[in-house]
Amino acid sequence: MDCEKILFKIQHFIQEKIANSNANGVILGLSGGIDSALVATLCKKALKDGAFALLMPTKHSSKTNLQDALKLCETLNLNYKIINIDDILQAFLKEFEGADKIRTGNCTARIRMNLLYDYSALKNYLVVGTSNKSELMLGYGTIYGDLAYAFNPIGGLYKSEIYTLAKYLNLDEVFLKKVPSADLWENQSDEEDLGFSYALIDEGLKALEKNDEATIAKLNPDLILMLQQRIKKNAFKREMPQILRLDEFL
Repeated sequence: MDCEKILFKIQHFIQEKIANSNANGVILGLSGGIDSALVATLCKKALKDGAFALLMPTKHSSKTNLQDALKLCETLNLNYKIINIDDILQAFLKEFEGADKIRTGNCTARIRMNLLYDYSALKNYLVVGTSNKSELMLGYGTIYGDLAYAFNPIGGLYKSEIYTLAKYLNLDEVFLKKVPSADLWENQSDEEDLGFSYALIDEGLKALEKNDEATIAKLNPDLILMLQQRIKKNAFKREMPQILRLDEFL
């Protein structure tokens, strides 16, 4: 993995997107996890003062994640705003019938994206995505929530490659050692939800993408089945909504 060339490519991509849209910069949701920390660092490098972060905790959010996000903002000299979204979330949940953790998590993600797009309009900033390739292939995200953005500079990197680039950029060890989590509810863990570590998931995803039958045969059949089912079930999240063409009848 050529981190230097990847870094150059990403920075140029970010700068090009802003220039082509006549935007003033980018805005992102900063969770305190490694993906958003990496995107914040990349955007700051590419745009200097043209990067802004929203930190949007709920009462269930990890206090450590918030502290780590704040420390990163200070380290990068990144402009930010903290908005506690718990009152907004509770107002929504009052209208929900028997909301479970998944529905509550989806609502949380969509509230955050609503705020990001409002600030995007206020500041003429583009919303930048923070989902990695592993999450995108599996559809592990909320459509019109964290999967909504103007562009995504890290969507071509598997989760394991996110760590490699983060190390290259000398991100704080706290991000490298932290258990991956969307932080949508208390003690939520990505790898527990998925049933496998990201190291194994990425190995399986790469094998499936390359149709590497030899590697696929060596891996846990339950892992491969889980990956195939998620990729198929969530394919709609990776595509624009289909519009029925009726030209021939008009």
